[in-house]
Amino acid sequence: MHLISSILGIFVKFIYDGLATIMSNEPAQVSYFALSIIIATIIIKLLILPLNISQMKSQKTMAKLQPELKKMQQKYKNDPQTLAAKQQKLYKDANYSVAGGCLPMIITMVVLIAFYRVFLNPQTFAFTDPGFYETMNKNFFYIKNIDHVDQTFIMPIIAAVSTFLVSFITTKNPASQGAGADQAKSMMTTMMVVMPILIFSMARRYAAGLVIYWIVSNIFSIIQQLITNKIVKDEIEEVEVKDK
Repeated sequence: MHLISSILGIFVKFIYDGLATIMSNEPAQVSYFALSIIIATIIIKLLILPLNISQMKSQKTMAKLQPELKKMQQKYKNDPQTLAAKQQKLYKDANYSVAGGCLPMIITMVVLIAFYRVFLNPQTFAFTDPGFYETMNKNFFYIKNIDHVDQTFIMPIIAAVSTFLVSFITTKNPASQGAGADQAKSMMTTMMVVMPILIFSMARRYAAGLVIYWIVSNIFSIIQQLITNKIVKDEIEEVEVKDK
């Protein structure tokens, strides 16, 4: 994790230096530091986009399997063991991995932890020049120093709401419907309640810069999930038309 934090810190510093070179006058409302976090977040999300595309392809595969899964669910509704075995065989034949969608989430959490370490020790991971970090601007609109906790409820509420929206929109993915969906839906419903509360609590205690990262990451995820939902929905409708 130290290595990841070091790479991430160097990356943020690289963006900071680039902004300082391109923009001779630092914006009054948003510091180079805050902009560096936003830009770094977007670039990181773009870098892991191939994994998300792979996840989307996996969801499209699930969409194609939905008709067969529904038939199995009806045929073996009184025999859960046989249903589970038939589902596993269907997944295997279609090269579908149930755990495939976990990787982007794991990477997101790793980056979050790495960012947290950067904010704990910015002089170690990013701004290593003696005295430089203490003198640089760290404002973000109404927040004077994003190295500190946002004392208002504004950023924590935005972080919590955006977290809820990510979970909510994910549950609307047509590929998550159908056979075996009840258990997954129940888990996602629990996550929709628990995660925003947890994130709100964390945002009230951690550096505002880390919260900015989380919010920007969520906004990116919301847009991406909306696009994914549309593509998967079209795939399901196409399959249903062919079956008729």
